[in-house]
Amino acid sequence: MFRSFVRSFALVALVAGFASHAFALTEPWSQERVTVLAKDLAKAVSGLREAVKNSPSWQNPQQRKNLYKIADILRQIEQECISLHAQLAKGAGMEETQSNFEHIQRLKRRAQVLVPKSDVSAITQPKLDLANGLLKQLEPYYPAPEAPAK
Repeated sequence: MFRSFVRSFALVALVAGFASHAFALTEPWSQERVTVLAKDLAKAVSGLREAVKNSPSWQNPQQRKNLYKIADILRQIEQECISLHAQLAKGAGMEETQSNFEHIQRLKRRAQVLVPKSDVSAITQPKLDLANGLLKQLEPYYPAPEAPAK
C-alpha cells in the first residue's frame, strides 16, 4: 500500500519529528559514496508517479484529487533527486547540495499528509521501500537543518 510506503519513506521524520531534526551529520563526507547513493535514489524514484497513476485507485473519483497531488509531489521528488545527483556528479559538496536534500525531505512530509486520504496500490511498494532505504543511507552525510529563527 502506498500509505505504508510514505510512512516508511518518512519514518525518520515521523518518529523523531522533523522539527526535532531527525537526521544529523554522523558520517564523514564521501563524495563518491554520496554520489552513488544519490544516483541510486534518482533511479529508485524514477517512474513512481507513473506507478501511482496506474493504480486502480484512479477509478475512485473521491481519491483523484489527492492522487493528483501525490503524483505531483512524486514528480517534484524525482526532479529534486535528479538535480541532487547531477550536482554531486559535477563535484558539488555537502554544503552545495544540502538544500536539495532538505527539499526532498520537505516534499516527503507533504506526501505524508495526503496518505491518510488516499489508497494507492501496493504496486509501488518495492520502489518506495528502495527509495526510503537510500534516503536513510544519505541522511548521515548531511547535518540537521537549522531551526527557523523565532
